[in-house]
Amino acid sequence: MKATGVFYVAPEKVELREFEIADPDLFEVQIELKATALCAWDQALYKGILPAGTTYPFLHGHEGVGIVRKVGARVAGLAPGDKVTAMGNDSGLFGQFANVPATAVARLEGDVEDYELWIAEPVACVLNGIEWAKLRPGDRVALVGTGFMGLLLMQALRHTLVHEVIAVDVDARRLELARQFGADQIINLSTDEGSRAMEALKAHPVDVMIEAAGAQPAFDLNYEILREAGRLVIFSWHKDGDRRVDLGAWHMMGIEVYNASPNISRHFPQIFARTVPLMQKGIFDLKPLVTHVMPVSQASEMFDIASHQSDGYIKGVLRW
Repeated sequence: MKATGVFYVAPEKVELREFEIADPDLFEVQIELKATALCAWDQALYKGILPAGTTYPFLHGHEGVGIVRKVGARVAGLAPGDKVTAMGNDSGLFGQFANVPATAVARLEGDVEDYELWIAEPVACVLNGIEWAKLRPGDRVALVGTGFMGLLLMQALRHTLVHEVIAVDVDARRLELARQFGADQIINLSTDEGSRAMEALKAHPVDVMIEAAGAQPAFDLNYEILREAGRLVIFSWHKDGDRRVDLGAWHMMGIEVYNASPNISRHFPQIFARTVPLMQKGIFDLKPLVTHVMPVSQASEMFDIASHQSDGYIKGVLRW
């Protein structure tokens, strides 16, 4: 069957192209995509930061929502017509149709039409990050980075038994959203007031630092604001180059370090399956965070806005 997809064709260039898609295999479902979100990985690919061996043109996309059109012969619990949210490393969810393992989809209940608000893969990553943060009742937490993922983390943290969450960033608008989502304190490092607040934080370091900024200066704050024997959760995927780590400082501080990638979990599909009920309960709300929704015909414009973080961008979704 012929389908259309958003293909990466060169650095900072995407275009719609046709491709052939086969029937799903025994354990797959075929989804007609209604919405696909852009994440930081997609932005890196757009900038030309490619995994080894990747050549142009290629189809990608791993945060999608759509309708099941076909099911493999060994798939149970899903049927054509089911509305689902899907995840996948290279499942081609920027395509009009995609074949996805049945374990990588979760059914949506009710009459869903606002597909852009049911992108569950990043929420599942947040659940995984919270699990690996090993939070204890009464912990003080510094959340460094309040982009899309950081703000989802903030939505999760407000439902834990931590004593205090301090959100740190340089973007006043995103910090204000963090406050609305439950941050007890916000620190804007670009202001004099924020610099003074950071000095106070260094004098009274936190139990846990969750790094969600993906930048060396943000990462380096762990040496100053994390207490001895505290926990550092590296949530970001640092894709744009090597990072420096002071192993001597980590040794003397005696801190625990967790790389909260989905790959750290042997049961990530189970985490993904638990995500939708939490979204339906209202614990996670993407509406304030999805700032840009465009048809796939405007994919080039969307990728350009996302890669430059312009026009107030936080999260973008392409609609079919």
